[in-house]
Amino acid sequence: MHPTTFAPRRARPAASLTLALATLALAAAAPAQAETGLGSALKNTAIAGTVATWTVAALKGAPFFGCTFHGQSGNDAWGGRVSAAKDAELSLETIGVERHECQLTSVAGFSLDLSPEISASAWQAKSDSRYSHSAWDVELVPMMHWRYPVAESARLDLEFGIGPSYLSESNIGDRQKGSNFQFSDHFGIGISSADGHWRGGFAFRHLSNLSIRTPNNAVDFKGLVLEWTP
Repeated sequence: MHPTTFAPRRARPAASLTLALATLALAAAAPAQAETGLGSALKNTAIAGTVATWTVAALKGAPFFGCTFHGQSGNDAWGGRVSAAKDAELSLETIGVERHECQLTSVAGFSLDLSPEISASAWQAKSDSRYSHSAWDVELVPMMHWRYPVAESARLDLEFGIGPSYLSESNIGDRQKGSNFQFSDHFGIGISSADGHWRGGFAFRHLSNLSIRTPNNAVDFKGLVLEWTP
């Protein structure tokens, strides 16, 4: 096949994927009820950062799907991820599994990698809340990290990710979530070891349902995360 007829066909899947993901993320950016100024800013950072990262990966032909389903060649082992967070009225404890980072691409000295994460979280609300005082959720998120070396054994990173979540109670605390199905938007800042085995840092998580059903009261968790992978 002549090269000039082959090149345009390779560009279409990446462009279509980027457009589809951007459309979904823009819908996720629609204002949800009960958001604060800081929560809204962090949510928009999570969504914009995820879309930008997806776009870079697609345009550079990064093995996004390969890293999602197969992992890094030679090291696709799964490790653990734990976190604790809270918002104005709710607290959250999370435990999950996460695969060792899989290299996607590099840009201007930053490396970009992907680590699929599957987790379960326990929610607690204040005792005087109107609705359920406890709940749980499960989520699947392809976490992506932009990492930059700051020492021989350490890297600074920015974490982004969006994925689906199932919440056991549609009303929790004083929040009416509208539906059990939610979207989970993530943003974090962390320090990781050069070998990719350890990571710790700040974690932000926003949950809403894209206003599929209303009321769609947002939840904005802020906390700490610790990860380890073989």
